[in-house]
Amino acid sequence: MLFSKWRLRLEDKRIWRVFGRSMALSLILSVFMIFLDTSALPLLEELPDWMLTDVTTARQVLSTLAGTLFTTTTFVFSAILTIVTLYTSNFSPRAVEDFLLNTTSMRTLGIFLGGFIYSLTSLVFMDGSLYDDRVFSVVIAWGYAVGSALYFTKFVYQVSNYIQADKLVSRMYNETRTQYDETIGYFREHTRIERLPEIATTYQYDMKTNAEAYIGSIKFDELKDLCEEYEAICRISIKVGDFVSRKEPVATIYTNKKVAEVNELEESFNKTFSFEAERSTSFDSGYSRNKLNEIALKAMSPGINDPNTAIHAVHYKSLLEAKFAALRGRYVVVGKSREELENEPDFSKLTGVLLYDFNDFFRHLHVGYRQLVHYMKEDISAMESVFDALVLIAHSAHQDKIGIVKEYSRYVYESVIDNFPQQLDRELIEKRYNQIISIEVDDRITAEEEEEARAEEDSH
Repeated sequence: MLFSKWRLRLEDKRIWRVFGRSMALSLILSVFMIFLDTSALPLLEELPDWMLTDVTTARQVLSTLAGTLFTTTTFVFSAILTIVTLYTSNFSPRAVEDFLLNTTSMRTLGIFLGGFIYSLTSLVFMDGSLYDDRVFSVVIAWGYAVGSALYFTKFVYQVSNYIQADKLVSRMYNETRTQYDETIGYFREHTRIERLPEIATTYQYDMKTNAEAYIGSIKFDELKDLCEEYEAICRISIKVGDFVSRKEPVATIYTNKKVAEVNELEESFNKTFSFEAERSTSFDSGYSRNKLNEIALKAMSPGINDPNTAIHAVHYKSLLEAKFAALRGRYVVVGKSREELENEPDFSKLTGVLLYDFNDFFRHLHVGYRQLVHYMKEDISAMESVFDALVLIAHSAHQDKIGIVKEYSRYVYESVIDNFPQQLDRELIEKRYNQIISIEVDDRITAEEEEEARAEEDSH
């Protein structure tokens, strides 16, 4: 999918796109005004007198506006740097990009820069010998001044919201939820299974990467087409967001047909991956969730000591993990329906199939909570929130995931219970732990099953 590659590129260049667009439009507008005021375009006589000013007044207004906008631009830039420092020290270095890439922040700075360029360009070319007695440029400058004032007010309001930890967590959750829903929506369209059989084929080829970078995205449909071309099964052993080194095996090609040019196959295989210098939230659901993790960890540090923010982040993070808990299966099979897999359970005669471990849920939980458990294990309020999160996940989990949640809850319980010798503290944890352990698998219907049942009824 070429779209995924361009989406990552545009995200990296978003700041320059906003700045470049504002400055380019301002420069074009100033050139147009110069042609209009010098009568190169015969439109000035059509304008009402109240929209025109004399050249002397225009110079004074443009000079004052240029200086004011440049000063305000410096102030806004300083405010942005101050907030970046605040984010880095109080929240997470990874949360900085959410503020810097925000449209309002960049557009405010772009409007001020654009207004400065317009005023300065108009002022430089405002030669009395070329201009008539009356000019129109000041009206546009007035519009810039009003727009700058409005956007500056919006910027101040936004900054007041962005520096509040609770609102930051809620906003990051909403942004991450959208990315989760897109990812889950794609996997729901394909067949999902819990276990893979042994794949016995005549030939097996390890596919190696040709870059040292993070996996930004995987073009599953293109990779499936490549499997069809080579009459093969491809099992990917890495995930989006993993860091790979050059010549690292990341997948295995299973086929009964000998591949004459393995290097050519490997080159085509690498073209289905997007390699990035850093992780991105566009397709990497783990990185999106890790931002909430880091906010919670930072809040629990001795220098900040804000457990309420950490608890708030853990609650919202659990809603994300519950989405993957509710999904049936661990592996997604791209290219074959469930009926086709049932007819060939050992995959020995299948071709054009892509296998991807999209939901290793125990690892998903452990990566998501191991640092939190380590740093929160002596704070009863924080650990109470962790078990609340596990209870929420357990009640949302699909039948084949509830055992994993119970197993991981037992691991967390045994890791922290000895840190709370007081009976009242132990009861708080044991109550939630017992709640998870007592959940019955057979009597539960997950949200996904209800949705599939409704879809089946609608089809009939």
